[in-house]
Amino acid sequence: MKRIVITGIGIVSPFGVGKRVLFDNLLANNVALRNDEKLKVIVGRIAESGEHGLDLSSWTSRELKQMSRGSVLAIVAAEEAVKDAGLEECHMEETGVNVGMGIADLEVIYEVGKQIAEGKGRRVTPFFIPRILTNMPAGHVSIKFGMRGPHLSSCTACATGLHSVGDSATFIKMGRAKRMLAGATEACVNGIAVTGFSQMRALTTTCSRPFDKRRDGFVLSEGAAVLVLEEMQEALKRKANIYAEIMGYGVAGDAYHLTTPSEDGIGAFLSMERCLADSCINSDQVTYVNAHATSTVLGDHFESRAIARLFPGVAVSSIKGHIGHTLAAAGAIETAVTAMCIEEGKLVGNVRLEESDIEENLRLLRQSEIWNKRRIALVNSFGFGGSHATLCLSAMENS
Repeated sequence: MKRIVITGIGIVSPFGVGKRVLFDNLLANNVALRNDEKLKVIVGRIAESGEHGLDLSSWTSRELKQMSRGSVLAIVAAEEAVKDAGLEECHMEETGVNVGMGIADLEVIYEVGKQIAEGKGRRVTPFFIPRILTNMPAGHVSIKFGMRGPHLSSCTACATGLHSVGDSATFIKMGRAKRMLAGATEACVNGIAVTGFSQMRALTTTCSRPFDKRRDGFVLSEGAAVLVLEEMQEALKRKANIYAEIMGYGVAGDAYHLTTPSEDGIGAFLSMERCLADSCINSDQVTYVNAHATSTVLGDHFESRAIARLFPGVAVSSIKGHIGHTLAAAGAIETAVTAMCIEEGKLVGNVRLEESDIEENLRLLRQSEIWNKRRIALVNSFGFGGSHATLCLSAMENS
């Protein structure tokens, strides 16, 4: 069976452009969330100025008109990942792409709807449809780099990013590609999305604090992450840097409710259990879980219950207290962060975790720490509709 490794990482987060700026701020327990005066809520936006801002000065107006903000973020993340992996033009023919997105450009849909209602339909931009298709980030990335391998795009709400990575690893294992650019993007910090999530009572009125007893919802954020996945022998042949190995992948549905997870955490449990089986390891070999934990009252409880059933006493943390919930991009960003944790031997803590109401036997990290144990981790991502996905990552020496 082919072994799959991560050789490149690119990230755009509310801390700015670049994997390093995100990771350093996570280790320092910093928070990138700010109050938005216009939207009247706390959000995680990517600044367009400053040292790590999203600099689009080199982009043409035509390029920006053709694509949604989500596509822009995906390309910026992909550029860093390709450079980080040291990929060259000769590698692109057999490189595939799976970059997902969860929500279309809602503001463009709203504006076009207004134009049509006002009888100005003939003024609608011809780029309208391409801008709102959720597979377009993958299309733009593929075209940008001339990648002619498998081309697809996952869309499973907040599990999108992790499904993109897991499915891409599966493609390589099956021999359908030598390498894949895998990840996800999301950019829907706007009044429409805020209104929708607010009506569901999903957003916090204070701050994001996973596992803390005062948590009351998540913070809406934007971001993207793209990872370069390769068959291990291909990576070794070209002497690529290896962050971590993808040991296994598990997926499940809880068949319960459109937006609320099952109280027994069966979806999360099955996803993790199947991931363990695919990884061919025992539960006691896992020393860290990067939790989906969005800072909602029920979600954090039910996930904790499932984790504790399989991994009592394991170290657990969520980075959503630092950067909010990037929805479709969350799983990709969190997989990238976990891979960096494995490479550097450090664990990221839970920010604002002052008093937990989680009764299960878990070691909820309050701050970053050295990862002294065997570096094998799980990454969880769950999405509306009952989608559950889990990846197992490991340091090469553990494999």
